[in-house]
Amino acid sequence: MTNQGKEEEYIRQFISELGTMSPSVGFHKSILEKINSRTSLTVYKPVISSLAWKIIGSTLVILFITVFLFAPNGSEANSLFSQLPDITYPELAISLPKISVPVINLPPIVLQSLISFIILASLAFITTLRKWKIS
Repeated sequence: MTNQGKEEEYIRQFISELGTMSPSVGFHKSILEKINSRTSLTVYKPVISSLAWKIIGSTLVILFITVFLFAPNGSEANSLFSQLPDITYPELAISLPKISVPVINLPPIVLQSLISFIILASLAFITTLRKWKIS
């Protein structure tokens, strides 16, 4: 307590010796002008561009129309898909070389840790790219 009292006494003595100074005439106006000049509107760039929204919307509309037209009704099994002509594809006679792939039996905990490592490494890579402004 005495140490704090000494510091407080020293600060009071220091202020009384130096006194207080009044600011200049245009001090407040100059500060406000500096603050107002630094404020600028921030224009945010959307995460998904308008072209991407148009592609997503058109894909959903096409998917909805396709399902609506080609899916069979509940009471009838007839749909536009059943009215399409049968197309026969020619058989391809391609002989591929026999490749034997080794089978690795790993315990589930190892597979889970490998998957989590891959996910975290890809997230770190993506955030590094965004930090460097590459993507």
